[in-house]
Amino acid sequence: MNTARRNRRRAAPSLLCLVTMALGAGSLGGCTTPTTAWQATPLSPGAAPTSSPAPLASGAAPATAPGGAYDPSGEPIVRAVRAAAPAVVSIDTAATQRVLIPEDRLDLILGQGRVVERQVPTGAGSGVLLEGGYVLTNQHVVGAAAERGGKIQVTLADGRRFSARAVGTDYPTDIAVLKVDTRESLPQIPLGTNDALVPGQTVIAIGNPVGLSASVSAGVVSALGRPLSLEGRVYENLIQTDTAINPGNSGGALIDLAGNLVGINTLVRADAQNIGFAIPVKTALRIAELLKANGRVVRPTPGLMVVDLDPLLARQAGIPADTSGVMVWLLYRGGPAAEAGLRRGDVITKINGQAITNEADYRKTLEGFKVGQEVTLTVVRGDRSATTKVKLIEAR
Repeated sequence: MNTARRNRRRAAPSLLCLVTMALGAGSLGGCTTPTTAWQATPLSPGAAPTSSPAPLASGAAPATAPGGAYDPSGEPIVRAVRAAAPAVVSIDTAATQRVLIPEDRLDLILGQGRVVERQVPTGAGSGVLLEGGYVLTNQHVVGAAAERGGKIQVTLADGRRFSARAVGTDYPTDIAVLKVDTRESLPQIPLGTNDALVPGQTVIAIGNPVGLSASVSAGVVSALGRPLSLEGRVYENLIQTDTAINPGNSGGALIDLAGNLVGINTLVRADAQNIGFAIPVKTALRIAELLKANGRVVRPTPGLMVVDLDPLLARQAGIPADTSGVMVWLLYRGGPAAEAGLRRGDVITKINGQAITNEADYRKTLEGFKVGQEVTLTVVRGDRSATTKVKLIEAR
């Protein structure tokens, strides 16, 4: 993956594109769509059903409306969309930006003047309503606004608009949780599980592409368990789909034919057609619960960063070719690993006796421990292997 576009000030070295729609003078660059004056038509008012729609009976005849006109309400995709769409929201963000205003020509020449703060539109995306007025979305949809004291507005499919506050964001997993504080009744999306998904299964994307709220597209699950890395994020077990996903779809719903949420639409392959990716609902909800509890995700670490060990790195470090593990790439200055004598280029092969074959294994294994616990690392340096104990600290 070589070139990329995404919703940041610089282009990322990847062909993956985070599908947020950047707007206005505060645009974060890449994978963007110019601001338009289009007015999207909201869906008719109505709350999400509390139960999933029943599937059509095998061989059932198409429904007909009075007078013999065809009634599409019995079609599986239509039924699924009606179950989920009321709980899919459009998200608009604005961040506080400091602007220098010259008072006269001399100020203009010298680059000085009054500094004022303005709320500048930064992007648009999608989200899904959960129980209690919580909104699940991508971190890259609301990150700028959340970090810079900006404003976040959510618009429901029935046209209602609310201000939302950021409960927490998690950059590594690209998940964020918002909260809409209102006494009004809000719909919530039916929840499914990605455990039951299979390649070839029909899925439907609902979101806010290029400012067109409540847009629907359908496709299939192309593959499961895709691992991808982009700008310091490591996406695990992504759902690959050929459903049309465009800028503004980020954070929106990927649902099954029962209308249940199975994923959060997040990425597209920018150099191809119909290759999109969604974060599995199981992962998204797990991170959401941590964000609701703590406002952030606390991750234990021995005080280092690792990369996958490949044959080239093993050869350069003098590590036996049949070694499996992760290579120490960076050490926290004064951290437990550094104090224990680990060096850049060492290879961690086990944690508390559990084999580590790659970076994903390393992270998943550490997730089973808490900050402050002591673990035993098996470390290979050159042709020698040793063990050392380190205390886990919170990752920076």
